[in-house]
Amino acid sequence: MKIFYERIKKAQNLLEKNQLEAVIATSPPNFFYFTGTWMDSFERLQAVVIPKKGRPVIIIPEMSREDLKHLDDVETIFWDDGENAIKILARKLPERGTISIDNKWASENLIDLISITDNRLSFVKSTDVIGNLRMIKDEIEISLLRKSGSIADKVMARAIEYAKPGITEIDLVREIKRFFSEEGVHNLSFEPIVAKGKNGAIPHHQSNNSVIAEGDMVVIDLGGVKDYYCSDMTRTIVVGQPNQEMKEVYEIVKEAQEKAVNAIKPGMPMSYVDEVARSVINEAGYGPNFTHRTGHGIGIEVHEAPYLTSSNREQLLQEGMVVSVEPGIYLEGKFGVRIEDIVVVTANGAERLNNIPRSLIAAGEKVL
Repeated sequence: MKIFYERIKKAQNLLEKNQLEAVIATSPPNFFYFTGTWMDSFERLQAVVIPKKGRPVIIIPEMSREDLKHLDDVETIFWDDGENAIKILARKLPERGTISIDNKWASENLIDLISITDNRLSFVKSTDVIGNLRMIKDEIEISLLRKSGSIADKVMARAIEYAKPGITEIDLVREIKRFFSEEGVHNLSFEPIVAKGKNGAIPHHQSNNSVIAEGDMVVIDLGGVKDYYCSDMTRTIVVGQPNQEMKEVYEIVKEAQEKAVNAIKPGMPMSYVDEVARSVINEAGYGPNFTHRTGHGIGIEVHEAPYLTSSNREQLLQEGMVVSVEPGIYLEGKFGVRIEDIVVVTANGAERLNNIPRSLIAAGEKVL
């Protein structure tokens, strides 16, 4: 439980730094981050209220009493159906000042809170507190992400070996889910993407009954949730022999990904990593075909801050951040190529959490 008290203390330090009176964490991921308990009470209020000074307060429905792990030196309030939970929350807030609100809290709850507090308080997003905390992973989180990434490697290896002419995208998606389940992972980071041929030119293609055939490039994007921490990785494989264009495009994406990973180190702007990857693809003449950001943060959620985008020039990489690096080239009507790994920002550079080879792999090949 020590780690949760450390996170609460760090939150209080950020509240002091940003001249905020308290932060309210309500979403299941943020509630879990501060308590070690994953709860989704749906329309019912659940909240961790962390004041700048003093004891935090946990407010949850009475029906969830047995779900909550015990934390010392934290006040816990259970409310019954029929009670006004927002009024209970309001009573635990300071009389005046600015409150940091969970970015994912329902707007109707915030509107009710504003009404109850009669405009005595002002409210800001939680980016400067919860966002900044969760961007920097502690050693426990990095260890869990390594474990999740290792499982993704095993599943990807099995998916590549299973892929063959005659099966459909959906067939392979179904097997990926089974492979994760056999590794003890029953929740996925997202619905797996299997995109053959021209479908691969759609970055977030919804897998269908398209039949994988000889000569296809196949994009496989998968991730699972192990011990509440996500994995996310992509490999592009070829069924049979690739043509010259496929080989060339693949090598360009591979070079872009390699150079972007090598560019990661503390103190570098997020935009620089994106620019490194994008410059390789631009110089090869495929700039318009790289249609998304280079990467995103990952942890309790599969997409979270920080973001490796061309516009994110002010935010700097810091040791302990964990991000994806996933450049791609998408040729409409032909095929797509994307290579994605999760990396940890270390004192000296980047540590990859995925170890499936990044060379062009043939469907059916054994890679682990």
